Amino acid sequence: MSTPRWPSWFVAALASALVAACGGGGDAGGRASTAAASSASSASSGATSTEAPRGVMASTDGRATTVATKVEVGGNACGVAVSGDTVWVTDAKAAKLVAVDAASGRVRARYAVSATPCEVEVAAGSVWVTTQSGVVDRVDPRSGKVLASVATGAASYETIGALGAVWVSNRNGQSITRITPATNKGSTRSVGEVNAGGLVEEGGYLWVGDDTTGASAILRIDPRSWQATPVPTGGDRPGYVAATNGRVWVSNVKSGTVTGLDTTTLAPVGPPAPAGASPVNLKASADGKWVWVPDDVGDLVTRIDAATGAAVERVQVGAGPAVVAPSADGVWVTHFDDGSVWHLVLR
Repeated sequence: MSTPRWPSWFVAALASALVAACGGGGDAGGRASTAAASSASSASSGATSTEAPRGVMASTDGRATTVATKVEVGGNACGVAVSGDTVWVTDAKAAKLVAVDAASGRVRARYAVSATPCEVEVAAGSVWVTTQSGVVDRVDPRSGKVLASVATGAASYETIGALGAVWVSNRNGQSITRITPATNKGSTRSVGEVNAGGLVEEGGYLWVGDDTTGASAILRIDPRSWQATPVPTGGDRPGYVAATNGRVWVSNVKSGTVTGLDTTTLAPVGPPAPAGASPVNLKASADGKWVWVPDDVGDLVTRIDAATGAAVERVQVGAGPAVVAPSADGVWVTHFDDGSVWHLVLR
């Protein structure tokens, strides 16, 4: 799960370390073995391939995504958020919040936070760091000081600022925590039997992914009444969500697709878009034109045209892409396996 979801091959190790399993997806040993076998096969044959890496899709819309910057954060780079001239990245291994200069890629500072941090959200004048330690840390962006550690639920996945509050999804707790920024107090409510994964607000509702293999619907929750409406996605394990105006986008992790849903009719806006072997923490650009989707098994990022719902490009990135954060000119991508964050620019 990188929270929303840490990369799937990390889940087993994290669960063991915390003695609290975080519902897993992938198989670290299988992934490594496959890569080793492929490498050995290439070496024994002596062949040099000029083909594009598996899963890569050339742009179909005349635009092209290229790598502009690679920043070595170290450890396990997990969450990322962009605010002004700063890119905020978490190192899950070292329990650090890292401030990166967006223009130069220089690491400005590293701040200590609670254990096993991942997702990052900038809201209410603070940086909010989702952790697997049962708390969300509120950090002063100027000093890096943790202003408050707010208790949440088991295995928190994603934090968002919306509707005058800060909201946190708790996967293993099957709940949502609402934090009041003025008091740093939280209250937690159940979402039933749903393993709450990704979380987004659109149209005054909270939309909650279900990070459960075999699940096929997300939840639309009215935050006033807490009435929950299941919304089918047509895919397996609809764990992660993003939103553009009038639409919610869902990563169907086990199906390898992304579904767009009309927030009024709750119907799909078109056929699911292919998005790699394991699409996870998708995010929409601020202008609503693109949905960026990392594939944490195939080491790919897919760009989806939000107007049509079609995948228009898929590019190779680093090892274990975990979370994306759209910027004005493209997207930043963290890589859990190699401890880096890349800036991809759309030209």
